[in-house]
Amino acid sequence: MIIVWSVVVAIALLAEFLMYNMVSAWFAAGGLVALISAPIGLPWPWQILLFFVVSFICLLGLRRFVVQFMRVKTVPTNADANVGKRVKLLKDVSDSRSEIKLFDVIWTVSVACDESLLKGDLVEIIGMEGNKYIVQKASDEKAAPATAGNTTRKAAASTAKEVKK
Repeated sequence: MIIVWSVVVAIALLAEFLMYNMVSAWFAAGGLVALISAPIGLPWPWQILLFFVVSFICLLGLRRFVVQFMRVKTVPTNADANVGKRVKLLKDVSDSRSEIKLFDVIWTVSVACDESLLKGDLVEIIGMEGNKYIVQKASDEKAAPATAGNTTRKAAASTAKEVKK
């Protein structure tokens, strides 16, 4: 049984290194305990029971804490700061895609609503998926776009000049 438990530990560790999801590591721990119990002379049914009990306890008791430490934290980018801004479409929507101009950069957008939107319609940025913004028709047409081209930068520059005076 020593060889069997050695193979179980090796396979569980290899699977953990390949998948990195903190599931098979606990079976490696159970296999290690069973491997230690084999030379002591514990009968094989008890070794199998010990393997499952230790694996189950480790899985339930420790996985939650280990996953919290291993969780990759998402770092917000400057592009995330544009969610909620209103801009005008540069092109008519075709296949739920269009373009917007935000701070002198033209972005491809994916339209979340089923309405047909045309060039010049006001949309609101509601999210980001990869390198595309997700937009929907703005609810209040009277509101001016928050960022249209360089308007915000020019306003900030003029405000900064006034403060210096």
